Amino acid sequence: MALWGPDGPPEDIFGRSDRWSSCGEDDGHDEDCWGHVSPIREPVAIPPPNMLISREEMQTIAMGYQPVWDDKWLAFMEDDRLFFHRSWTGHGIYEATFATTETGFVMIAACVESDPARYRPDLDLIEECDFLREMIVYVTGEPTLLLSQTIWSRIPALEAVLGDITSQDVDAIVNTANRDLADGDGINGAIHRAAGPELPRHCRMLGGCDVGRAMVTPGFRLATRWVIHTVAPKWTGGTRGEPVLLESCYRESLACADEVGAESVAFPAIATGARGYPLEAAARIAVDAVRSASTEVRTIRFVCFDPQTLYAFQSAIEDSA
Repeated sequence: MALWGPDGPPEDIFGRSDRWSSCGEDDGHDEDCWGHVSPIREPVAIPPPNMLISREEMQTIAMGYQPVWDDKWLAFMEDDRLFFHRSWTGHGIYEATFATTETGFVMIAACVESDPARYRPDLDLIEECDFLREMIVYVTGEPTLLLSQTIWSRIPALEAVLGDITSQDVDAIVNTANRDLADGDGINGAIHRAAGPELPRHCRMLGGCDVGRAMVTPGFRLATRWVIHTVAPKWTGGTRGEPVLLESCYRESLACADEVGAESVAFPAIATGARGYPLEAAARIAVDAVRSASTEVRTIRFVCFDPQTLYAFQSAIEDSA
C-alpha cells in the first residue's frame, strides 16, 4: 500500500505471505516446511543503488522471483520493501526500501546480512551496492535506468564560483562537518565562527552525524538562513565506499534543503581538503549527484577556494551539460 497508493497493487501482485510460509527461526532447510524464510539476523546499512525503476518493472519485481533448479536466490515484496533470501536456507540477505517519484520508483534505503555464518565474512560497501543493483536488474528481466541518465522535470541550475562560502547570498550553505558536529578547521571552523556561539550550542543537542549523512540547523549570525552539515568520507583509495558516500553527502544535503524549503544552496568542494578526495573525481561525483537528484532546489552553487578547484568544477559542469 505504501508504494501503490490507496488502491493497493495490481491484483496479480503477490505479497510475502502469499508465497512463503514462516515456521520460526531455523538455520536448516526442513522438507516438511519448504518455503521457510528467516529475516536478516545482523543487518548493516549499505548505500542504496542509484536506480530509477519504472512502474512496469516494479510490477515485475512485486510478482516475486521463485528459484528454479540451482538458482541461489528468491525475492518477494511486502509493502514498500523488497527482500532477497538464499533459496536453499531461506536466510534473508538483502532488504531494500522504495519510494515513489513522478517518473517511477527509487530506492531510499538498503541493508545486508553481516553475520559471516550466513553470508560473506568480509563486506565491502561498493561491492554490496553494485551486487544489489545487479540482483534487481536480474529480477526485473531487463536493464533499469541510472538516475543520472534520467531527465527530471526540475533540474537545478549549476554554477561554480571562487569565493567565501560564509558570505554567499543563498537560502542554505553546506558545511563539511565532523561526526560530532563540533567546531573544527577549514570551512567547518569558518562557518562556526561566522555563525556565532549559538551554532555549536545547537549542534551539541543533535547527537552527531554519520559519514554520508546530513543534518540542518539555523544559520544564526550568518547571512544565510540555514546551514546543512554533512560528514564527508576520507579518501583511502576508493575501495571502501568513498564514491557512494560522497554522492550521499550531496543527495542528503539536498534532501535537508527540501525539508526547510531552501531553493538555493551553496556547496563547498566536499572531501577535497583534509579528507584527501582526488579533486577531479570529487567534482564529477558532485555534479552528477546534484544533477540527478530529485529536489526542489532551483540553484546550486559550488563555492571553490582556489582556481584549481574552480576549474575542476567548471569542467565537470560543462562535461555534464
